[in-house]
Amino acid sequence: MRLRTCLNDQASAARLCGEIDASIDEALQEIRAFAYLLHPQNLTVDGLKATIERYSRGFAARTSLHVTTRMSSDIDRLSRDKQHALLRVIQEALTNVFRHAKATEVKIAVASSGRHFQLTVSDNGRGFPTDRAKSGTKAVMGVGIPAMRARLQQIGGTLHIHSDVAARHAGTTVLAVFPRDVVENKRNRKATTAVRARPSTS
Repeated sequence: MRLRTCLNDQASAARLCGEIDASIDEALQEIRAFAYLLHPQNLTVDGLKATIERYSRGFAARTSLHVTTRMSSDIDRLSRDKQHALLRVIQEALTNVFRHAKATEVKIAVASSGRHFQLTVSDNGRGFPTDRAKSGTKAVMGVGIPAMRARLQQIGGTLHIHSDVAARHAGTTVLAVFPRDVVENKRNRKATTAVRARPSTS
């Protein structure tokens, strides 16, 4: 409508065309980023650790955010259900950062602590009121937080969110804690089975 009103003003029309070009470029970037964030990754090829690292690089390339990862290699020994749930939680967390945080940096870390793993996704964005997240208010971050919480509950885990809107660039930290029970890899299982099946020489 604005363009129609200034068809006879070449300078104004050119400015509006520039704004339209910028809006289209921004929309395309968001579409590409969301399409990548929602794309299901194949965990059976390289394992969870390598999948998260590759996924993080792709997320950074499509959003211009700086992403770092630091993960325990033990997560590759989690059951497939837990690996899939953990990957989805990371995807949800990154989606929230991209959509809401206005951040420039994101850090992803998975550490082993006693009988549990701890996943931390932190950003340097603008933060948000965590009391609303605890109350389940959908207006804060859509269905992202409830979805993460539900996935973690399915594997016996919990979700904690820390943020401070009063402090500039304080950002948000998403902390997921879930049981560390891991499964043996195929090589170890075969070795154990062979030992048990070996006949006694006594």
